[in-house]
Amino acid sequence: MTLPVKKHWRWMFSRTTDRDYTSGGPLREEVVYMTVHSFTHIDPPSHAFAGRQTIDQVPLADLIGTAKILDLSAKEANAEITGDDLERTGVPVERGDIVVVKTCQGRKQSLDTAEFWTTSPFMAESAGQWLIDKGIKAAAFDFPQDYTLRRFFLGDIPALEEMTMHKMLLGAGIIQIEYITNTHLLTEDSIPFFAIPLRLEGASGSAARVFAIRRR
Repeated sequence: MTLPVKKHWRWMFSRTTDRDYTSGGPLREEVVYMTVHSFTHIDPPSHAFAGRQTIDQVPLADLIGTAKILDLSAKEANAEITGDDLERTGVPVERGDIVVVKTCQGRKQSLDTAEFWTTSPFMAESAGQWLIDKGIKAAAFDFPQDYTLRRFFLGDIPALEEMTMHKMLLGAGIIQIEYITNTHLLTEDSIPFFAIPLRLEGASGSAARVFAIRRR
């Protein structure tokens, strides 16, 4: 469920070799430069709000647990996902759950293309309020959850007030897990789920390895 970390037009990324066993070794070692909010990553509240919880302060218990899979893959391009849409999935979401909002956007458009961003469904304010009212601890998305995120790669950084989910969910203390992939493989309504960040002291986010365990 984790995107490969590699050169990508959407995010700054570079990798150099610091030392190599082919040139005197004894070990190979690379240096990677990237933002903490690229590829599959986790947003704690400090991403949007000063003085709030940083990534190293997020208990792993908030990133591990039962995930409820809300299948919105039938949503068309540029469609708004509302609270009623989430309710109509019929999946019982309980306090303390992790919610995965599944659109399978990565199957419709490659993340390597601009179309992934410009044709994605997006979350309405009512959807954010629905998640808050359910008392979930984290929400994971396989698409750009705020409509205005499509403006980032054009160099236009919107105000927080325009980034609906960032403002609502992070403001409510709900952790965001962004840009998971391969959600088409999640056919269950409920699954054990893990999102493991680096323990970066004082950071506003971290790349993460995200996975689910399917029961046989």
